[in-house]
Amino acid sequence: MEILKRNIFNEVKAHIFQEEVTILTGARQVGKTTLLKSLKNSLNIEGYINYYFTLERYDIKTLLDQNPENLFLIIPNSSTKKIYVFIDEIQYLKNPTNFLKLIFDEYKEKIKLIVTASSAFYIDRKFKDSLVGRKRIFHLSPFSFKETLLSKGHTELSQYVENGINSQTEIPIMYINILKKEIEEYLVYGGYPKVVMSEDYNEKQIVLSELVNSFLKKDALESNIRKETEFMHFVEVLADRTGNKINRNELANICNISDETVQNFLYILNKSFHISYVRPFWKSKTSELRKMPKFYFQDNGLRNAILNDFTPLVLRKDKGELVENLAYNLLRKHYALEQIQYWNTREQNEVDFILNKEIALEIKYSCSTIKKHKYKLFKQTYPEILLKFACVQNISNQIPIWTI
Repeated sequence: MEILKRNIFNEVKAHIFQEEVTILTGARQVGKTTLLKSLKNSLNIEGYINYYFTLERYDIKTLLDQNPENLFLIIPNSSTKKIYVFIDEIQYLKNPTNFLKLIFDEYKEKIKLIVTASSAFYIDRKFKDSLVGRKRIFHLSPFSFKETLLSKGHTELSQYVENGINSQTEIPIMYINILKKEIEEYLVYGGYPKVVMSEDYNEKQIVLSELVNSFLKKDALESNIRKETEFMHFVEVLADRTGNKINRNELANICNISDETVQNFLYILNKSFHISYVRPFWKSKTSELRKMPKFYFQDNGLRNAILNDFTPLVLRKDKGELVENLAYNLLRKHYALEQIQYWNTREQNEVDFILNKEIALEIKYSCSTIKKHKYKLFKQTYPEILLKFACVQNISNQIPIWTI
């Protein structure tokens, strides 16, 4: 089977020919190693000298921990041309900062490093300011909806998805039911590559359960969390509140842990790319909420696996939360994190997303549930911001969720 060319491939490939160290980050199992090897294969075809190794090999890790220049005991050092070195799992080094800095400073004319790191947690703790100006970080997510369609051979459908909320593309009626079926599966099982490529739903559930039971717990272990049971209970409570505002006091009481522990757990989940925050939008209105961020999971499938709930979408009570979570991840492909906000008042008037202070977007599973009078206050307060609606079960004049 041909390996899917990821959306980010061309951008990363272009940066390979820049001097800076190229760093690929992302949650475990999102396909960083596959992307790294795809980049290597591309350089092979073009005739560039390159080498690949992983720091999961203890012998190689030990050599580089002893001295970064032991790199030349691992790869040949005789070429007169630039050498491209692909290193998987750079965070396993005792001091990855020192290694990358020394190789860059001393050998950037002859060595280009392209490396992966499984979690931003490692970058925060180990990649110090000494790498400023020496690196560029690229983030790899699970398969987007478009990548999921392409991986399943739906090339003809992919042109109609992820084109942004202002897209004017008309979707042929013959494709609507197929898109609905695929988006409903994606809402339940998400986009982790191995999950998408699994043939049946039982296998998808097994893979997702393994992600929770092995890799999520590994994030906790390598973050020095010793109370795994507390952490996993906290993650389950959080998953059940997807799209809600983060109330640390409430979370501490429910989980019977301290506020400091809540902060630490949130930090680890965020830096391991499992959750992201959306800040409130306000303009000096005393009734508007200004402090509490909302949070979303990077992948619906992982979130559902945490709750051990793979019920088909049509039977679920949390359809709205799943659609909103997906919408957030789709929006991140078009907007920077700081450009995505939400609006809420103490009287519970709310709009799901405010985009670059220009567009308000409300997300629904079915557009038949929209009650436009509920948004009267927002429209009166911010007449300059265009209000739009996006749904799975869309009706005329509404945005199909998959086009975001």
